[in-house]
Amino acid sequence: MRFFISPFRFLNVDKKPNIQFWLTQAIILVSTVMGVYLASLAGFQIAVNFDHYQSLSDVRHIERSLYAEVSDNIATVENWADTYRDGPMVWHDPAFSPRERHQLDTTIWMTMRYSPRTFELDADILTGVRRFYAAVESARNIVTAQNLPNVLANRAMQDMKAAAEQTRADILPLILAAIDDHESQLSSLLD
Repeated sequence: MRFFISPFRFLNVDKKPNIQFWLTQAIILVSTVMGVYLASLAGFQIAVNFDHYQSLSDVRHIERSLYAEVSDNIATVENWADTYRDGPMVWHDPAFSPRERHQLDTTIWMTMRYSPRTFELDADILTGVRRFYAAVESARNIVTAQNLPNVLANRAMQDMKAAAEQTRADILPLILAAIDDHESQLSSLLD
């Protein structure tokens, strides 16, 4: 019965009403909860920004490496096509090991298979590079399968050169634009 008469009896300390004590405790509790929430929110935001920065940085490095590899391989293919007429037997005589001798450097392309960031690159870049490597490999197989220079080998060399020119015109600018875009995003994250 006493509880119903004095419902706020639990606020009393030493049987004297002490509302200031309980108000202070409530304020401390609320401020602690808010502090923990705000600190965790800020930490989460920093973690998300760091992960985004790391992702952009990794993709930019992959794009730079891929650009260097593809531009070197384009130059190699163009050199093969330009020098084929002067020394076609280097491509056809088994004594010169034409399959082993005429290989593109695909270290970066092959390594990208194992990178979790590969599919963060633009799909047009990946598709264009894949098509370039497939076209060159197909033409190279045709040329090295022939025992003598012939129309089929000449056509394959022209196809190889055309694939290199198309990649230089279409894919390399895409890679450069993607690198520039990622660099601007990275600089904006650092500001």
